[in-house]
Amino acid sequence: MRAKIQNFINSTKEAPLLSFLAIAITPVLFYASNNYWALNSFSHLLFFLGAILVFVFSSYSVYYVLLERNQKLHAKRKHFIFWVVMLAVLLFLTHTYFNSTLKRIALLIATGVAGFALPFNPRKHYKKMVVVLFLFSCLSLVRMSIHIYEDIKPDLWLKQADEIENIKFKSSPNVYMIQPDGYVSKKMMESSPYNYNSDLYSWLEDNGFKVYNDFRSNYPASLTSNASLFAMKHHMYADMMFPKIEIANGREVITKHNPVASIFKANGYKTHFIAEDEYFQQNKKQEVFDYYNIAKDEFSHLTKGGSVARDVYKDFKDVYNPNDSNPQFFFIEKLLPHHVAFFNTDKSVLEERERYLAKIEEVNLWLKDIVNYIAKKDKNGIIIILADHGGWVGLRSFNDLYSNEKPELVNSIFSNIAAIKWTGHLEDGFDKDLKTNVNIFRVLFGALSKNVEVLNHLEEDASYNLRLNSLGNKDVVKVIDAGGNVINEIIK
Repeated sequence: MRAKIQNFINSTKEAPLLSFLAIAITPVLFYASNNYWALNSFSHLLFFLGAILVFVFSSYSVYYVLLERNQKLHAKRKHFIFWVVMLAVLLFLTHTYFNSTLKRIALLIATGVAGFALPFNPRKHYKKMVVVLFLFSCLSLVRMSIHIYEDIKPDLWLKQADEIENIKFKSSPNVYMIQPDGYVSKKMMESSPYNYNSDLYSWLEDNGFKVYNDFRSNYPASLTSNASLFAMKHHMYADMMFPKIEIANGREVITKHNPVASIFKANGYKTHFIAEDEYFQQNKKQEVFDYYNIAKDEFSHLTKGGSVARDVYKDFKDVYNPNDSNPQFFFIEKLLPHHVAFFNTDKSVLEERERYLAKIEEVNLWLKDIVNYIAKKDKNGIIIILADHGGWVGLRSFNDLYSNEKPELVNSIFSNIAAIKWTGHLEDGFDKDLKTNVNIFRVLFGALSKNVEVLNHLEEDASYNLRLNSLGNKDVVKVIDAGGNVINEIIK
């Protein structure tokens, strides 16, 4: 292999197609390997293959017309390829590893010094860069291979412990799940580091809701939390070789196939997924719900989430028909109050707390408005207000999110609001052990079917996070046990 590489570098032949191919596939593989779980669809594969082919053949066409056929410029072919490869490498580096002003200045200085210090042989230099690009792409390909394996292997964690997927309801009220992003529980809101009194909890109680004051999520972020919520199972980061928040097939569990939507549909429900942006649908695989307010063609294959901004209240009212002959299930996501941002300073921690609390008052008005609207239209429906996770107030950085062991800050990550207006559909004792998100649909389905046996298979009320280890990877750690105690137990 080394001899072949040396022969390629020393050859007097130009390699335009190979050079353009290296320029095209390096950023594509790097991007795909780092964002695999947001783009692991067939349409993404076609999109990226098309992009590579268009770039390679359009670049080669320009090269052929300007240089191969032009006798005056024919001798400059190697210079042209060199500068194209050099520019591509610099652009790639400035968008990945050198993504700050100081780093980019340092990169340009280093490039200039190397240009003066090294003998200028454009053919050899660009071929060396082509070799480096292909070797780098091989590293991305290894990472991609790991993700592909995790993608195609069976998701055994999804298997239910009983026959709940065949359950039959005895009553079929409309069910509305409203998810304010990052709204903490009453107990947490009134404790450090929030130290705030929100009137929402008492307002909900006055309007027929049962508020679960010491509730929490099982995972720290939206994707991981909702994957567990809709699966009614713990995934513990889906048995990934290198666990991360972007868990294997997390989006598929939320928008492509999950037992919650399937159970509703099997009992005659129309199901609706109404989200404020396309984050959960990035890989364009939505199919399990009957209705999505964001269609696949409304966002690009390169979206990072947030490119589509929808008024979910309006979208809900547009599709809502209280007189429909079929019962209906709605999942409505509102990206407020959201969690705090990280700037890693004492001042920013205080400022982010104030910003979060201002958003609390904003979302309170929104929640009261939509609840009043639903209650006016539907006297028999079940309304669930359930946040995906806590507000993260008090944290300084993402590393802090993964490493903090202080009880008040761990609870800040996981504590979330849970309030349900059962409207007479709650069977006595069915929710006595309801403490965390993972079990909320199992309890709901047990109450609607009047089947107490489904409560025999509630998941453990434990909360899990990721923790950086000495190798720079992340371990899965149980941070809150079933009794609500903050612990530090490495799972894998």
